[in-house]
Amino acid sequence: MNNKTLVWLLFIFLSLTWGSSFILMKKSMFPAGGEEMVMNPYQVGAVRIIIASIVLAPIAIKFRQYMTKKTWLLLLVTGFFGNLMPAIMFTLAETGINSSLAGLINMSTSFFVVLIGVLFYKSKPSLLQMIGLGVGSAGLFFVLNSQSDISLNKDIRYAFFLFPATIGYAISLTTIKFKLQHIPSSAITALSFMTILPAAILIAIATDAFNPIIQHPDGVKALGYLSILSVIGTAIAVLLFTRLIAISNHVFASAVAYMLPVVAILIGVLDGEAFPPENYLWVALILVGVFLMNRSGVKKDESTTENKVV
Repeated sequence: MNNKTLVWLLFIFLSLTWGSSFILMKKSMFPAGGEEMVMNPYQVGAVRIIIASIVLAPIAIKFRQYMTKKTWLLLLVTGFFGNLMPAIMFTLAETGINSSLAGLINMSTSFFVVLIGVLFYKSKPSLLQMIGLGVGSAGLFFVLNSQSDISLNKDIRYAFFLFPATIGYAISLTTIKFKLQHIPSSAITALSFMTILPAAILIAIATDAFNPIIQHPDGVKALGYLSILSVIGTAIAVLLFTRLIAISNHVFASAVAYMLPVVAILIGVLDGEAFPPENYLWVALILVGVFLMNRSGVKKDESTTENKVV
């Protein structure tokens, strides 16, 4: 299988997997539906990282030689900003907003990837990328404005928990692309989880995270949703995403964030979440923005690759 085919297969799989993760976060906290919370956001985030770390432990042991004095801090940055912080921030946000809106705001990852590339790695955006940023930002603004109605979301202010998380994703993604290219993608994933495992354990202990799983009548159901989220939506998906970053350009890899909402919206609507019809217009506007950003970025990377081969 050539890299181009693999890139698109990974892109589609990750879009489907991470698109469903927003509803799984919600179900981990509210497994029976309604307003009764079984596990709080900190508990869900911490246990999610712990389970994923356990799954990835054999890979971390295999590649332990890559955990050096020069790489451990970069791996910690990747793990904290790309996994631990977003795991908590997204669950916090979903106590006040719908999972479909959380998926939409996740689109802002690509904006921050371009900005961080410019500010810290001297990666100059093209005119198309700048136009795409503007168009996509406008779409996000209109969606947030539409969703501010309290009948759609309990408290739209919770949406602002997501912007630090998407900035974190962008920091992690660009760190992998520009600083850790010499390390195998599976090693980056597994070792970055090992660096944040102690913090996740401390959070789990501090919040008594396993008590509701044992004591609450819906605790096992919550753990079931959380296990699917942790193993497939976190451990396996992050492994594949790191591979995608390694074989594609960083702007294109970040475009996964623009396909997640399509899945998140469909699942959210099927689960009974409200999503006004006019929002589909703003979603289309955002997709136009990402098309412009990634059309430019992909062409640039393909040109670079061809020059190297020649």
